Amino acid sequence: MGLMGEIVSFLRGRRAPHPEPPLDAAPADGRVEIVPVCGIRGEPNRKDDRFRRFLGIEPGEGPIRKKSRTRGFPLLLGRVALGSLFLDQHGKDWSDGEIAEAMGSLIRAGEWIEREAMRHGAAVNLDVLDTYFVAEDPVRERDVAIAILPEGDHEGLFDADAEVRLVAAASRAAGAMGFRDVADLAERVKSRLACDTLVWLIHPRSAGRSFVVPEADTGMRGVSLAICYAREDDFPGRLSGPPFSDPATFAHELLHLFGASDKYGVPLATFPRGTVTDRDVMRLEFERLSRLRIDPGTAREIGWRPVE
Repeated sequence: MGLMGEIVSFLRGRRAPHPEPPLDAAPADGRVEIVPVCGIRGEPNRKDDRFRRFLGIEPGEGPIRKKSRTRGFPLLLGRVALGSLFLDQHGKDWSDGEIAEAMGSLIRAGEWIEREAMRHGAAVNLDVLDTYFVAEDPVRERDVAIAILPEGDHEGLFDADAEVRLVAAASRAAGAMGFRDVADLAERVKSRLACDTLVWLIHPRSAGRSFVVPEADTGMRGVSLAICYAREDDFPGRLSGPPFSDPATFAHELLHLFGASDKYGVPLATFPRGTVTDRDVMRLEFERLSRLRIDPGTAREIGWRPVE
């Protein structure tokens, strides 16, 4: 069934005993840079001109290109770039103001991750692309198949087709912008960036339960996706009210893409003593990101501490 809802298998992301950052990795500094993508044409966002909407891409590649280090869960080390693809759905478009708010929340999530990296002494720097991508998902709303899957120490109901449907929607969106598919979009953007890892947030303008599709599940090299709905709900559907871009959700889903596993739904006593508390971001027991942190157990999963 792949990864549904929030469920991520830690075993597939098992780390080497002593993960090492890239040789040129700099210590975290608590700041998130907004970086340009070489050879991209864009239109400035009317609410926040630090960002621009993709209009077109020039032939060729940028002068610097780093190869991906792994086909599985990458380490959250080195320079990590965050790209955003917004999906207009149900006949409603993302407005410039809504996109600006989402990009601001993404920056806050990245700054929080960097501050946590400083606390753990991890060498990671997060960048947000100055260019975001927007396209309409033309597929009409349909009935949702329900699956019963493990969730902590019990079972929960999940949208059985969410993973396949959203990866397909991202590829259709990439095709509408002139790329072959989402893999072509990821590859051509990555070739114009000086980063170790590029991951993508997909923002459907609808309600649903956010989840991730790591590279191992997309089946496409370099395509690692965090699906972050405009509002959280148990099942996908039309958006009621304005979007709500939650930096805590962004941080939680991004950490999944680097091997962090969910820790909610089970007693804290389940974990080795001192590795997980009720404030761990992968438990999400608090709504405000400022109340959350990355505890030692999660830090080991994402490569910030040696595996014992």
